[in-house]
Amino acid sequence: MPAGQNPIKVIDEPNADRTALQPVDHAAFFAALDQPSAPTGKLRAAFARHRKTVASR
Repeated sequence: MPAGQNPIKVIDEPNADRTALQPVDHAAFFAALDQPSAPTGKLRAAFARHRKTVASR
């Protein structure tokens, strides 16, 4: 967002990007958040690499 631009006005613009979900999509999306799949081997490996390479403060 450009400096000095009102963020409320930007959100209310009629051409703002929005995603409208159909009821079935809404249900599937929130079901996935409530009951996520088990992590895959690749995801576990990515977390392991992250632990080794990123120093947290």
